[in-house]
Amino acid sequence: MVSPSKLLFARASLGRTCRDLWHPQFASCLRYNVHLWRTILPGSFKLYVPFLVLPPLVKLVSECSWRYLWDHTLQYAYISFCTYVQAALSLSAQCTLYHLLGKLNYWCVMFWPCLLGVAIGPPLPTQLLRLQAITFFNMSLEAAARKSTWPVVQYARRSQTLATASFMLFSAIILTCLRSGVVKQFWLVNPTVVGTGNSRGATERSCPEHPGRCRLHLLDGMLKYGAVGLVLEAGRAVLRQSGALLRNPLALFGWKFLRSCNLKLGLFLACYVGIYRGVSCVLARRRPCAGKSDAGCLVHAAVAGLLAGAPYCVYPTYQIYTLGFTKAIEMAWEYWLAVGSSPEQANGTDGTLTTLLRQLQRLPMLRLVQMCSFGYLGHVYAFYPRVSPVFHQKAMDVCSTELTLHMKQRLHRWMKEIR
Repeated sequence: MVSPSKLLFARASLGRTCRDLWHPQFASCLRYNVHLWRTILPGSFKLYVPFLVLPPLVKLVSECSWRYLWDHTLQYAYISFCTYVQAALSLSAQCTLYHLLGKLNYWCVMFWPCLLGVAIGPPLPTQLLRLQAITFFNMSLEAAARKSTWPVVQYARRSQTLATASFMLFSAIILTCLRSGVVKQFWLVNPTVVGTGNSRGATERSCPEHPGRCRLHLLDGMLKYGAVGLVLEAGRAVLRQSGALLRNPLALFGWKFLRSCNLKLGLFLACYVGIYRGVSCVLARRRPCAGKSDAGCLVHAAVAGLLAGAPYCVYPTYQIYTLGFTKAIEMAWEYWLAVGSSPEQANGTDGTLTTLLRQLQRLPMLRLVQMCSFGYLGHVYAFYPRVSPVFHQKAMDVCSTELTLHMKQRLHRWMKEIR
């Protein structure tokens, strides 16, 4: 079935060139490309200012050393430069594809140029590649959910009860994998690894989960993670209103700025950590773990993780939900492969799922996810802006110094004239 936007674009673009769509102010594609390569560099560095500012803010004072700040700044500079090259290659590919095909093509407006720009662009270290790939993939899931016309997806998108229940399941999977010690990845909570809490010193403690009193352990986690949420929201508010704050620094204490700070993220993090730690302590006291071979420890983590996901209803956002979804898949994948290839489980015959995952593991999955997600996001940005994530729209506009915004406006003006 051909989409209506494709039919409209085919009629609207008839007889038009890349100059009409992308650079009416430049007579030649060469002058346009020289201009964009010279002017869009600051946009990428501006886009990643939150990446530069927010992580040091949430770091503990003891962990935020000069060495960390230097390495973090170098990471910021490198990912900003790589994003600049990706954006410039994507914009340059628009004209190249037009001249190769001899006409404006529906899929070559943004999908293939964005995909090729990321594919040809400079390689990223694994940590930064994972960050970019998961960010793109999460935004693609958000756009796909909003765009979908399937009744099941529409119901799931509107049902907060179903969203909360599924997020609770994701949370249980994630914390079970982390508690096993097999998977070592970032998540909202760092649970005690199986086998590290049952030493001689641990058995003499009132609670095997942690040193000290449970009440203090619970309060410490809620205050620390709640403060992290408040700092993140305050940092985002400062970045959103940076122009007004530069003109009037006292606006930082004004009602308008305070109203722009969302307290729900801090409340969600505090409740999430509080429930997980509280339930873990109760279960550990009632049935202490006997060691690494004791599956009860993983059951404790699953139950605590399941209940900890309930506060999602306090802060039901696509960003939190898609992060939980992708992390659950990623960690379950890693856990399954690790357990399936362990000496205890290796008996010469692998299951079908393990074999399939092992074959897929040989592919550059992060790279493929990064390319395909960015291509899809670019396509949605151009033809379905109502479902495109707000952050992605801002990122496209900032990184291209609004070249993509002007293109989108021309494109929709053409299609509106056809209607």
